[in-house]
Parts: sequence; structure tokens; C-alpha cells
Amino acid sequence: MQDRHKSVFITGAGSGIGRAAALRFNAEGYGVCLFDLNEEAIGNVAAELNPAFGSICVAGSVTDAGQLTDAIAATKNQFGTVDCVVTSAGIVKVEPAIDADPENFRRTMEINVVGSWLAAQAAGRVMIEQKHGSIVMIGSVYGAGGAPQRTAYCASKGAVHSLVQSLAVEWGPLGVRVNAVAPTGVRTPMVQDLIDKGIYNLKGVQARAPLGRLAEPEEVAAACFFLAGEESRFTTGHVLPVDGGWLANGYTTS
Repeated sequence: MQDRHKSVFITGAGSGIGRAAALRFNAEGYGVCLFDLNEEAIGNVAAELNPAFGSICVAGSVTDAGQLTDAIAATKNQFGTVDCVVTSAGIVKVEPAIDADPENFRRTMEINVVGSWLAAQAAGRVMIEQKHGSIVMIGSVYGAGGAPQRTAYCASKGAVHSLVQSLAVEWGPLGVRVNAVAPTGVRTPMVQDLIDKGIYNLKGVQARAPLGRLAEPEEVAAACFFLAGEESRFTTGHVLPVDGGWLANGYTTS
């Protein structure tokens, strides 16, 4: 175990919001455990981090409770405690609800909801024992409203928001805070892939958001860092929109 630094465990750390979170927490002096199915990707992210604060890479799936438990144990062994968790792993499938493959629905729920819960559960066991910890889940503006051809995704993010509240209520007296961020479109590889395929209404998203653009992963990571840290120590059960005013906007010009 290295000299004591705060630590963060991040799922989906190989790209997008997860990668941005790893860079932000590392820049603030945290040791980082990078967890992702893509071993090469987390290795590349680790190479970007300041080695002074330490990092470890664990390849695994958020649908595997045993792998998450082992990864959390490795985080504690390396850094002494597990201070923060960011559950960034997630998928989206765009297809008409009437024709949607039930397996795609199940897989979306399994990764986005069950994966977030399993990561929180594995970390929660350690955090409750040490009597402190902060968990930040990645929700979405679509957890607060619907979108066409994204039935499973919207359902999964609504479930994540509810999960945050339930865990916050149960674990708050035990010293563990649980919150979420709810971005609108974020310029991640996943969203860029949808844009490239012509199945993402970029102009519509930009038009609805008063700030007129997609979020950058670093902006979402900054919100995660705030919710994870001491400056938000009296905040739990909260879903923080990081949406450029998307949810506030009840007027459309198109």
C-alpha cells in the first residue's frame, strides 16, 4: 500500500466521462482505480495520469458482482480506503420501441442500472465499515423525461435516479453519501458514434439547451468531483443537472 491519498474507483474509465473523471480526480491528488472491460483503454488512461498519486487498472464487467468486489478490494489494498466511486459505465441503444429487441432492453438495464447498483454495493460494504464515502452515479436528463427510440435508456436512467435516492436514505446514517449527475448530450465517443450514424439530433439538442451546445466530458467530471468531495458534504440523494439549462427550458422555437 502506498502513502495515504484519497482514492476514487471509476467504472467505464476507459473513455468519455469515466476518463475525464479519472483525469480530474488525479489532478486533485486522488489515487485512481480504473475499471473497464477494455483493458487497453484503461492502460492508455493510466498513462495520462500523474504517477505521484498512483493508479491501478482492473479489467472487468460491471455486471459481474465478483469482479467488482475484487476491484474494490484492490482499491482499498492499494490506497488504504475507498473514498469515492463514480459509476460511469453505460450503454445506449437507439431503436423504435415497437420493434425493440427484448435482449437489448435487458442488456441496457443490466449495465446501466444493475451495474451501477453492484458497484455501489461493493463499495458500500467498505465505505460503511470505514464510516465514510461518496458515490456518484451518471444519470441523464432522460431520467427525468422520455425520448423517442430510447425506451430502455430512459427507463434505465430513471431507475438510476431512484436508486440514488434509496441508497442515500439507507446509507446516510452510516456515513455514505450517494448522488448523481444528469447530463444532456456529452461529447463522448458514444455520442459521437450516434452523430456519425445520423441517429442523434445534434441540432435539436443544441437548440433546446440555452447554452447552445453539448457538454464536454470534463464539465461532467467537474460536477462529479464536487459531489464526491468535502464541499458537498451535506448533499445526498441529489440528482444534479449538468445540461446547459435543458431541463429548465419549457419553450422551443422549432
